[in-house]
Amino acid sequence: MRCIIQTIALLLLFSLYSQGDELPALRLSDSFSKPFRVLNTTISDKSLFDQYYNDTNLTLDYVIRYYFYTSIKLNSEKNQLISMDGTKFNLSSKNAKDLTDEIISLVSKMYVGRKEFKEFKDLNKKTDY
Repeated sequence: MRCIIQTIALLLLFSLYSQGDELPALRLSDSFSKPFRVLNTTISDKSLFDQYYNDTNLTLDYVIRYYFYTSIKLNSEKNQLISMDGTKFNLSSKNAKDLTDEIISLVSKMYVGRKEFKEFKDLNKKTDY
């Protein structure tokens, strides 16, 4: 039943944000009351997240949104990651590639994020971290 509710919620997120400045998380976690993180970024062009991550066939956008349960809010005042528990982390990176690396590094040190990072790393072993 929980899976059905999460699927419906995810579909609603897609429909609500597909036209706007927010790219919804592609997966929802059941670890916290808020099932995803939010990346607020000053980047306004979502196509900048369409480049491939390192030596993978995964886009930056997909890595952030799928593997690390994070929505991307474009055109924000500053670069900031809001964790599932509401903690805010200011990010120093300015471009999409560096933001992705900074997010992965930050999330990999979080309690829930360690598991996400391990899953990502195991599926993409050819990339050095």
